[in-house]
Amino acid sequence: MDQLPVDMVRFIDTPVAQPFHKGRNVAWIGSIIVGGLIGAILNAVAVNTLVAVAVMLSIIALNGTVVWLRFRSHASTPLAVNMHHPFMDDEPLGEAMLLVQLSNGTWIDPGVHRLRIIPDDLIGGFSLAQDTIDFPVLGHFSSTKERTPELARHMALINQAIALRDAVNDVPDPIDEARDREAIETGLLERSWLEEEGELDVESPLVSFFRTKE
Repeated sequence: MDQLPVDMVRFIDTPVAQPFHKGRNVAWIGSIIVGGLIGAILNAVAVNTLVAVAVMLSIIALNGTVVWLRFRSHASTPLAVNMHHPFMDDEPLGEAMLLVQLSNGTWIDPGVHRLRIIPDDLIGGFSLAQDTIDFPVLGHFSSTKERTPELARHMALINQAIALRDAVNDVPDPIDEARDREAIETGLLERSWLEEEGELDVESPLVSFFRTKE
């Protein structure tokens, strides 16, 4: 999908992301207060008023930039959910859904599996793939040259959203199913090995030799 459907909400606009908005606003207000206090103190100790104002504005601008970069990391999370997803903080009344945005701006349904990023040797950056045995690629995800903390946060949120979606929709966890299959296959392998070992013991030439001597 080239455009986000009207019934989908970007992660940063969901109720669970509201603390990021509040934290940003509080940090901005704090930057202004701290910058103003330092400017007032400098002006009070007979420092040139222009210098005091310049220092105050520099502090506000520097702190504001840091706050904005931190907020942008969450605001740019390429994830959207519908009103039935737990991120909306309401009682789900229908099927929970989510979409993930690729680097070209299109939105896709990631499917039932958890996701991971893999290096894209052709385009550069990272592609988005389902976390299965053969890692089927869903599309190009990020042009970032290395795995940054921001990219790791995005993937953690996306996989958490997938797990919560499946919990609401009563979809069995593929990870749990894989563990169950592994346990069953291991049990069958052990039983088969023991059966074969028993057959070898019975059919062993040494056993037959000693039996003929009895």
